[in-house]
Amino acid sequence: MEHDASAALARDGDIVAAISEERLSRIKGQWGYPWRALDECLRIAGIRRKDVAVFCAALNKFPAVYFRKTSWLRECSERWHRLRRRVIGKPEEVTITMTDFIREARRRRLILADLFDRERFRADGFEKAEVRFVDHHHAHAHSAARFSGFDEALAVTVDCVGACCVQDETETHTLESVFLQNLIPLSHTTSIWKDGCLRRIHLTDLNGSPGSFYGSVTEGLGFISPRHEGKVTGLAAWSKETRLDEPFRRVLSLSRDCTHFVCDQTQTRCDNISEARKAALHQAMKGVSREEVAGSAQRILEETVVGHVQWALQQTKLRKLALAGGVFGNVKLNQRLMELPEVDEVFVFPAMSDAGLAVAAGQIASGDSKSHRRQAGTGISNFKLPHVYWGPAFANEEIETVLRESGFRFERLPGKERAARAARFIADGGVLGLFQGRMEFGPRALGNRSILAAPVDAKINDELNRRLSRSEFMPFAPSVLMERCEEIFEHFRKGAHTAEFMTVTYTVKAPWRARIPAVVHVDGTARPQAVLRDKHLRFHDILKAYETLTGLPVVVNTSFNVHEEPIVCRPEEAVQALREKRIDALLIEDFWVAG
Repeated sequence: MEHDASAALARDGDIVAAISEERLSRIKGQWGYPWRALDECLRIAGIRRKDVAVFCAALNKFPAVYFRKTSWLRECSERWHRLRRRVIGKPEEVTITMTDFIREARRRRLILADLFDRERFRADGFEKAEVRFVDHHHAHAHSAARFSGFDEALAVTVDCVGACCVQDETETHTLESVFLQNLIPLSHTTSIWKDGCLRRIHLTDLNGSPGSFYGSVTEGLGFISPRHEGKVTGLAAWSKETRLDEPFRRVLSLSRDCTHFVCDQTQTRCDNISEARKAALHQAMKGVSREEVAGSAQRILEETVVGHVQWALQQTKLRKLALAGGVFGNVKLNQRLMELPEVDEVFVFPAMSDAGLAVAAGQIASGDSKSHRRQAGTGISNFKLPHVYWGPAFANEEIETVLRESGFRFERLPGKERAARAARFIADGGVLGLFQGRMEFGPRALGNRSILAAPVDAKINDELNRRLSRSEFMPFAPSVLMERCEEIFEHFRKGAHTAEFMTVTYTVKAPWRARIPAVVHVDGTARPQAVLRDKHLRFHDILKAYETLTGLPVVVNTSFNVHEEPIVCRPEEAVQALREKRIDALLIEDFWVAG
């Protein structure tokens, strides 16, 4: 969706680069089309627009400039500009949503090629690129199933809404083949992943959207949807009151046959069910504490989604679960699913929101085209996602230039001393900014753009919240040596792989809660990043050195950004954080920078 504008570049099915537009524009939740990210991916790969063979996008958005301006498209563009100015006061590139196309297709038979301006597309440098689209929820399901490493699994996608093709969901579609009458908005799909192929068995339309339900609650609490749903999840742990459960259950529940989600708002007089849903929720929330609202919203979301997934697992006899879509950014929901007795293992694609569609679209178009599958005689190959370090990196020479211009004192450290210095600094109570290697893709900082602190005193949470201008009720996450995780967290093996990407919470075992209070939420859970030596040697070395000093294989790891700003991307942004005293020191590649 527009709030997760991202680009990815794939070659022969492998992801070469992936970046969210916000990291480059420095506008949190950047809307529009990801031109900066697209060109940065090309720069990393060492190629130009004219070298691109396939330009693939999920069935969601495309730049309006490439479509001939019929009257309805012009109206959509103007409305979009007005909305941009009203919301953030800074118009961006106009994009056309596929829901706009769906609406138009109700009155005349169209394919995308009828409206697409090929000459303008070529003039912008894409001289030989074939333009394709991929089904929105198929892309979500593909990202989860394909990168899970599972031979077979139940693949479930849940979000607010995305345009899907009701014909052959497994294919990418060229401009000539997408008939707009066949596009429908969906908020959920359940598919069987087997033999490298996805077969969709259940779906939910926009009316029963769990993402829309949770987003409406988020807005009703005064937060911004779709950016602050995590705040609702954090608040939910503070209340066990249930008086809102029934009113919320009328807005989101499981169908009687358990196949999809429904919204029962028959008593609400409103033509638009999304508005009816929002009105009913906001009415029920009046005069109720934000903690109680959040608690009921979380409970009903879990009850509904878990109910469907458990039923589907029982019906299919599958034992592994692959998840994607914005709703699975809800780490507590993911924990509930992981702990189901029907589940042996769970994987959540790290960029579970619409940002991940870029990765799926690029990978599908690059390595799994129709001709490739026909030639091979099989479905899509799968593998276990090794990492998401797909963003830009910066050489020591570039960084040294920035540091010399900054005026800060700095020194270059040899490898062993870097880890030892960082561990000692953290153990002594310092807040350390860590900037190294290629930037992470997705919402989590995983040791390359992170802020680290000791986990032994819960008061560090107040200090970090003050420095980073964050909410006082939000928990901080731990990074943990993989080899010690099973000792600390219950049911760890069921989500060991996905824990490498901070996509699920675990219940912290009782003996550890008092030892690492800074990373344990009020409900006794934590959202760990499991760190493996062979995947992140530098970060593992820091954790190992800290363990040697303190006996604890855990540090606080929070994203390297101030609240409402994107995670830092460039050295200049990391240095600015030091200048603003967000951190006490900075370890940036081989350099130690004192505050």
